[in-house]
Amino acid sequence: MSSIQQQINAINQSFDHAFNTKNAAAIGVLYAENAVVMPAPAGEPVIGAAAIQAFFAGLIEAGVIEHQLRLLDAVEDGNLAYQRGNWAGAMLNAEGEKQTFGGNVHLVYRKQADGVWKAVTHIWN
Repeated sequence: MSSIQQQINAINQSFDHAFNTKNAAAIGVLYAENAVVMPAPAGEPVIGAAAIQAFFAGLIEAGVIEHQLRLLDAVEDGNLAYQRGNWAGAMLNAEGEKQTFGGNVHLVYRKQADGVWKAVTHIWN
């Protein structure tokens, strides 16, 4: 596994841990200040780290559980990198039955001045 794959795997683990422990603030710090999340298929773009934090807080509050990001590929080119992967999650319906869902995910990262990778674009379907 390459260094960028290891680094992005660690970011994914941080994201999943923050989501699954209902810590939206810890999700927000994974995004650059001008990042854009594009929820698919029909969601409006969410722009800026603070708005992204609020967006994920809303998903957590709505009852999304067991979030999981799985890396399929990651490539680094200078100060940019991307990951292609899968995501999954679940919710409990009114009867308490677990409903699972998931799909494809693509994130673009920019290396910050301090060397930390932060997401600048995040889209899924």
